[in-house]
Amino acid sequence: MSRTMQIEIRLVPVYDQGGFVKQYPGCSALLRDVGKKRLLDEPMTLYHLVEELSRTARDPNVSGLWKKVLEKHVPSLVECRDKAREALLARELRELEQLLYQLEDLFRDLDKDLLWEVPSGRA
Repeated sequence: MSRTMQIEIRLVPVYDQGGFVKQYPGCSALLRDVGKKRLLDEPMTLYHLVEELSRTARDPNVSGLWKKVLEKHVPSLVECRDKAREALLARELRELEQLLYQLEDLFRDLDKDLLWEVPSGRA
């Protein structure tokens, strides 16, 4: 490594107008309902949000309606995130990009199911 320079590869959140809340209304409703509204106020990547969803799925205080959907989707989210982590650490950027696209698709599927199972946004 250079003494005066370094390479930095990091993931940063980039959402359309309206941010995460507008793009993922089901996930936003879930986070509000389980008391994690603070996550909606701070910029967080989908990659980093996987861990919060995993914790939420294991939380005994979370409604069974939310858990039903989370238990279906969290394993594939965690698997994709873990593969992305490996690609990031190995600096395999092309593979990382493909995995991040896949993670977005998985979040879209999760969001759709959350809106279907809990249309009111409150479980």
